[in-house]
Amino acid sequence: MMLIFLGTVVLSGTQTLNAQTTKTQRPTKNQPQYPSIIDLENKGAPPKTGTAEQPPDAGSTNVQTALVRAVESLTSEVRTLVHEMRALNVRQQAQLDLLRLTRGDLRIDSYDRELRSTIDRLAQIEREEQTLRAALTPEGLAAQVSRVGSIDKDETTRVIKRDLEARLAPLVSEKERLRVRKTELEGVVLGFRDANDKAERRLELVDDALRQLAAPAATDERKAGRKPDLD
Repeated sequence: MMLIFLGTVVLSGTQTLNAQTTKTQRPTKNQPQYPSIIDLENKGAPPKTGTAEQPPDAGSTNVQTALVRAVESLTSEVRTLVHEMRALNVRQQAQLDLLRLTRGDLRIDSYDRELRSTIDRLAQIEREEQTLRAALTPEGLAAQVSRVGSIDKDETTRVIKRDLEARLAPLVSEKERLRVRKTELEGVVLGFRDANDKAERRLELVDDALRQLAAPAATDERKAGRKPDLD
């Protein structure tokens, strides 16, 4: 009887377990609207492989290094070209200033010669004017009349005075004209000398600028002398 009871218990337990196993799975309460688009179970993920990440190729690294060096060399050459262009512009400006300076010196020489001639002529006119004015004084007229020995001293005095005044008038007019010209020439010469002084100062600045441009250019040329290793 005991054996029959135990067999009955085992059989009933087996049937219960089979019933629980074959029971259908209930659907989820909020099932996704687009199960084919939203992969909840991550079924579309590519399978993971056990291959480790490969290290970068040594040949690719050498090529990148060579390219970097080539770009640095090109940059240095461009910088050197820029310095050369700046130096060329500075030299052209220096040539223009030097040409102005040369022309200014020539004009200064020409106007200076005219100025010296004008000054000499003014000095000569002033001496002649002083002589004529001294002869027009009563004492000078009397001395001239006494040397002539005329009977009519008054008439002789008037004639001598009229002659002296006729000689004095153009001298006075020329002296005034030469004074104006002398002032003009002095201004012109002073202007050219001032322009030449400025040109000389600019040339000094150009010389300094060329030295400053030559220093970095020489440094760039020394750097450019090391060619990049493309092997």
